[in-house]
Amino acid sequence: MANKQQSSFTLAFVAAALILLAGQVTARREIIEVKGRGVTDPILEAKLIDMLEETERTKDKVPVLGNSEMVKYCDNAYGMSIGNLKKALGMLQRGIKSPQGFKELEAIVLVVMKAYEECDHVFAENAKPSPFGISNTKLKSLGTKCKQYAEEDAKQN
Repeated sequence: MANKQQSSFTLAFVAAALILLAGQVTARREIIEVKGRGVTDPILEAKLIDMLEETERTKDKVPVLGNSEMVKYCDNAYGMSIGNLKKALGMLQRGIKSPQGFKELEAIVLVVMKAYEECDHVFAENAKPSPFGISNTKLKSLGTKCKQYAEEDAKQN
């Protein structure tokens, strides 16, 4: 009886291991397919897309917040950031082949992060809380991650 239980436990363990390995192979194949279409780093691409989408959602809030100079400033900052993030994504999707390319992408991310910071600063200068503060904090966090991935990729190329 003990032998029968031991063999069923072994079979269950082997089955679980095979399922895990199959999942890893599938995930690896997806990463290879993504890299095959020119994307240099699929994780960096995903973070840039997250950053772009969050910036677009934040910019969509602008009409609700009125027409003050501060809101207009942030609207322009988000518009510029969207353009820069699309440029960075395009570079990545075409395939970056040199450390300089990743450094350029990193510089773009830094410019975008500075735009978020300046948006909050405009409100702070006027002693008002930024209605974009929570979004900008999230965006700057995403930007920091993108910058880190770009730095790592620059070292590897």
